Amino acid sequence: MTTIPKLRKETKSIKVHGHELHDDYAWIKQDNWQEVLKNPAKLNTEVQNYLYQENDFVKQSLKDKEQLSETIFQELKNKIKDKDSSVPIKDGEYSYFTEYAEAAEYPCFKRNGPNNRIETIFDAQQRAEGKTFFNLASVTHSHDHRFMAYNVDTNGSENYLLSVEHLDNKKILTKDIPNTTGEIIWDTDNKHIYYIRLDHNHRPNRIYKHLVGQDHKLDELIFEEKDPAFFCSVSLSQSKEYLLIRTGDHQTSEYYIQNIKDKTSKLKSFFPKTTRHEYEIDHGEGYFYILTNTDNCNNFKIMRCADNKVDKKNWEDFVEYKSDIFIINFIILKNWLVYLQRHDGVNQIIIQNLNNNNSHQIQFTEEAYDLNLLNQYEFNTDWIRFSFSSPITPKSIFDYNCVSKERILKKIQEIPSGFNSDLYTCKRFLCPGHDGVTIPLTVIHKKNIELNGSHPLLLYGYGSYGITIPDSFSTNRFSLIDRGFIYAIAHIRGGREKGQDWYENGKLLKKKNTFFDFISCAEFLCEKKYTSPKKIIAQGGSAGGLLMGYIANERPDLFLGIIAQVPFVDICNTMLDEDLPLTVTEIPEWGDLKNNEEAFHYIRSYSPYDNVKQQDYPHMLITGGITDPRVTYWEMTKWAAKIRDYKTNDNLLLLKMNMDAGHSGASGRYDYLKEVALDYIFCLKITDQK
Repeated sequence: MTTIPKLRKETKSIKVHGHELHDDYAWIKQDNWQEVLKNPAKLNTEVQNYLYQENDFVKQSLKDKEQLSETIFQELKNKIKDKDSSVPIKDGEYSYFTEYAEAAEYPCFKRNGPNNRIETIFDAQQRAEGKTFFNLASVTHSHDHRFMAYNVDTNGSENYLLSVEHLDNKKILTKDIPNTTGEIIWDTDNKHIYYIRLDHNHRPNRIYKHLVGQDHKLDELIFEEKDPAFFCSVSLSQSKEYLLIRTGDHQTSEYYIQNIKDKTSKLKSFFPKTTRHEYEIDHGEGYFYILTNTDNCNNFKIMRCADNKVDKKNWEDFVEYKSDIFIINFIILKNWLVYLQRHDGVNQIIIQNLNNNNSHQIQFTEEAYDLNLLNQYEFNTDWIRFSFSSPITPKSIFDYNCVSKERILKKIQEIPSGFNSDLYTCKRFLCPGHDGVTIPLTVIHKKNIELNGSHPLLLYGYGSYGITIPDSFSTNRFSLIDRGFIYAIAHIRGGREKGQDWYENGKLLKKKNTFFDFISCAEFLCEKKYTSPKKIIAQGGSAGGLLMGYIANERPDLFLGIIAQVPFVDICNTMLDEDLPLTVTEIPEWGDLKNNEEAFHYIRSYSPYDNVKQQDYPHMLITGGITDPRVTYWEMTKWAAKIRDYKTNDNLLLLKMNMDAGHSGASGRYDYLKEVALDYIFCLKITDQK
């Protein structure tokens, strides 16, 4: 019989607002945790051995499903086109694209240049050789196409090494600038790049200008964000005339601008931080365009001002505010404003002519779908690119001419093992919530199944940070659907599926609406006979793992199983630890536990780790990444150990820690599928499916 791992207890208590928080496992977080994230070999030997025991326990507990795991992995792999390439993106005389070789985990970056000559500019598969983890955040070329900058993370800690190479002779000009983020911006002089460094607490707060080939220790610091609650990023305007520096948290933003064509220009604030004022900007043909929630425009509008008159008094409405339409983002071209909006939970693309202000919408007919504007290099063009898919329609990429309205299909996602959308059905419901709201709910299953409550169902949810869970296509989920599962996505509060209010009503002192919405969706699916209580497996990751923790504590009667991926479950201890990378900037999302007693008691009332109780728990699969800087390894480890102490039944409780990766799991396109296969054999084991 396999021995269930047991973590040693060493109780630590802290007092917050007169309340004692007891933690039997706080000791597993080391004082040098930053070093551990960069080098897991520095992890306490006792904890390291314990995590290996947990991983072995997973393996032994699922040993009877080993062959099925391999079968599902091959299924998932066979749904991916092995030798594949992206649609080239045009930039002057060159077009840039990626290509996967046969059996490759990582892509090869290529370009097609003058005389139709195709050349490799970066072979990620070759450079990843011998590494257990390899992640590229950026591979970006200079505007004159002579140089390439890239950054690499080889352990999942999101600390990237930045380098620059000459594309003609492959000579490394700048090598391994440490502790950078994923953003690299080329100056139009093709001699300098801009990049961001992380501080000692892994916060992106300093932007540097680097002369290619020069010692990075001589790099010029051009911007530093002093407030630990604000993270910064850097970009170049679509017009390539302005450097744009953004700093912000979850509810406030500020931009700094610099005309990089004018060597006398200095960096200046576009509009200073104002609490709860969010705005995004871009530039084209003498104007700045501003996506903003000013003037109580909660769902955002687009304003405009001349680039030499950026004072707010000069901002004028350009796309008027409509309370029932949420504007997501926009692209500025020489003659066009293209923006993505959401109406009744469905994305729409609007094209507006900047010369005459005429506008039109690109039309689609499906009931539930995912639609996105794709990035492009060129500014003086009438063409845009977008992607379209639905839960039962593979992804398509289109080029669209804003003048002629011609739509050209550039690529359809190929599924080598075959896919017939006619075998499936997808429905969108508005599920009644506990307080009278209606919650969008997407349901996918095989056609002609009898809805009698007998089917196992996987219900996915997230509900935080205003992130919308798209109704997009995924080949993976059909390995469950084809085995009789129903798959559902709950578009719960905390996201922006129904606009900004949908987000605002699922955060801070309204956070429990996220959890209640998910439960309402589960109960609705039972009422409609899609499934029944104790036949539902819930899945969520990161902040969605917080959701999983809540329902595990409060509604174990409803769920058969729970998959909690890199779950944010130790919210009280994490939000009280201001040294952690995200804590201070997360306060507008969750609340200020340290300084606000009401926020503390509210969060304490739902914190999964603090509310584990003596009761039967659903079957649980909990996953983590040892180098994860976002949800650190000790959170899910402590939580799993505590549930083991309290649970009163023999249901499976599995903790799988990836000892070679971080927040996003395995980096290779096929290695990642092994993690998906683990989730699925867990589902099939607890539902006794094959």
